[in-house]
Amino acid sequence: MRGIRVSGLLLPAVLLLFGGTVASAQLPGDLDGNGEVNLADLVDFVGCMNGPDGGSVDPTCDPGDFDPDTDIDLRDFAGFQKRFGFGQGPPQIISFTPTPGEWIVDDLGLTEVKVGFSEPVIVPADAVDVWLVGGGTVSGFTTSYDSDTFVLTISFAQPLRDDRVTVVVDYTIEDVAGNPLDGEIFDPKNAMLPSGNDINGGQGVFRIHVLQGDANRDGVVDAADEAIVDNSLDLCDGDPGFDARADLNNDGCVDDADVDVVTAGRGNQLHPTDGIPPRVDQVIVDDQRNDIFIVFSDGMLPRRFTPRSCFLVDSSGNIRVPTTVDVSIFLTGAAFEFASPLAPCVTYTVNVSNALADQSSELLILLASEPLPCP
Repeated sequence: MRGIRVSGLLLPAVLLLFGGTVASAQLPGDLDGNGEVNLADLVDFVGCMNGPDGGSVDPTCDPGDFDPDTDIDLRDFAGFQKRFGFGQGPPQIISFTPTPGEWIVDDLGLTEVKVGFSEPVIVPADAVDVWLVGGGTVSGFTTSYDSDTFVLTISFAQPLRDDRVTVVVDYTIEDVAGNPLDGEIFDPKNAMLPSGNDINGGQGVFRIHVLQGDANRDGVVDAADEAIVDNSLDLCDGDPGFDARADLNNDGCVDDADVDVVTAGRGNQLHPTDGIPPRVDQVIVDDQRNDIFIVFSDGMLPRRFTPRSCFLVDSSGNIRVPTTVDVSIFLTGAAFEFASPLAPCVTYTVNVSNALADQSSELLILLASEPLPCP
């Protein structure tokens, strides 16, 4: 066997938009009116987005209304992409609800998740996986896709409560041209969007913390959380001394309803993790080039492995997905086997999903790899 070391962080993709010089300042997408379509127009476009039925009140936003329907929303974003070339590669995740990094601390729990894509996509039935650190795989949820807004809604049969929720959006999702989702998320706890590394394929992984009454977001509901609520009692957003963390039901004021939320949640806590994300230490190619063996820095959760947890991408963007995966007895490695040998001296990029987790359920750190070596 031959091995390579893997190093370097996979940073979030930089959003690029290419356009040409034009004679008319009213060219669709030319929001700053300088006769060119460039990144400055993209920034202005994002500033104009006001959602369905928002109503365009600023005439400088009109070139971004591709429908036209007097508002600037995701449908216009799709037109923006298609007209000027961005989005001709793989689709990306451009929005996620609840807001990445936002904790769910009310008494309702997590009832649904919304995932927005950069362009129209096709969503297979098995394209989403949801699991809890303390409660295992979530079943019974439903998915629905809005072809007008390109938003996938994941609805849970019962609200998810008091747990760390992991949502995995798979690259079996493709655009109408067959390009698989470019879904990589560098930090699932605080996702930066759009997703991806500008290469076909990649699972989008998001972690959501749900804990009723956890005002200080430390994973435990105790006297410290009650103190935060008490210190802002009877205050509203904008009042001196108002602490937004105390507004547990997010209604703009801290009142008896928030006291009830933290009181009912006292004593609850999130399932602890060790706080040290595992990483990929080595990628080994077997002599026959039929499989690759991934070595991890820590023991891993075997039930989180699937053949789609690792794939190879060649220089042309073609994806090779293993047919089977076998986790080692010590849980620190996994062999991914391919149906046929890997071509010699072809530059393959190794993609390992950070949907994988160690024994404490800390998610894997995404890494960028060196090319696989020639035999």
